[in-house]
Amino acid sequence: MGFVRRKRGENAKIDLTNNAVYETPCRHNFFLEKLTELKRFRLHTGNVNGYTQLKLRRFENSADELSACLDLQLTSTPIPAECKENSCLLLCDNDHIENYDRDEIKITMKVFMSSWNIGEIDEAVTSLKEQLKTQDIEVLIVSFPELELIDGESEEEELQRWFKQVKPIYEHLCNFVETSGISSIGVSDLSANQLKEILDNFDTKPLINHVRLDGCCQVPQELQTLAKDNDIQLLVHNDPSPFPGNNIFKVFCEIGGTGASSPVCNPLFKTTWLSRYSVWVRKRSIMTSKGYIVQLIRKDLDD
Repeated sequence: MGFVRRKRGENAKIDLTNNAVYETPCRHNFFLEKLTELKRFRLHTGNVNGYTQLKLRRFENSADELSACLDLQLTSTPIPAECKENSCLLLCDNDHIENYDRDEIKITMKVFMSSWNIGEIDEAVTSLKEQLKTQDIEVLIVSFPELELIDGESEEEELQRWFKQVKPIYEHLCNFVETSGISSIGVSDLSANQLKEILDNFDTKPLINHVRLDGCCQVPQELQTLAKDNDIQLLVHNDPSPFPGNNIFKVFCEIGGTGASSPVCNPLFKTTWLSRYSVWVRKRSIMTSKGYIVQLIRKDLDD
């Protein structure tokens, strides 16, 4: 799956294909053995919307959707012939390919960070651009990692500690808008106080604040007012917080039935970042493509 970027005005087509070569489906255990040679790699689901089995199901959250997608793909589609260091394994076959004019579509992505490492965003953006063969992303939304709680800390102290972590990341996002082909940025699950802290300290404001309505059916009034006054869209999502990224690799072990006995499952790989992207047809407001990219590294690299 990929996009080919042409200059505006040219009759350029967007080719959602990938040059990855597939061979006859490998044995699952052989695939696991190949992964033991790697320190890090990425998984790309390709277009989730291309699978009728997934489109007809209602998932409680996006993590359940991703897990079901990987389960389906790893048991029913050809496994990539090559598993190279720091490569991206496309798990979608050629039955899920479509073509579009780049000017007719809008690409949005959401990055789920596992730590306060700015490099996670850089890697996620670069990977998506490479996979979709595009230089531009219209909307980049970032889900910051959870802040560790400190007993006895006041709300104001917690807010300032949170902003100290967020500030360099948001500065980096602002730079993306100026230099890296990102049209606008968004944030996820920010409270009114957190969003106000961003607005008070940066000229570039977020276009979107993703909100999850856990246990209620209405966005807090204070957040609604702040968003309205600053032209920020409040969009509801069903992503778990935090995203259970480290459960993803368990799918590999469970499908093969090898469990922890497989060398690649001990030590397990862990997720450093995860991104979800959507491709929209502008004039029709139709989501024509949706996929996930996950980066995994061996846990013993940080030990």
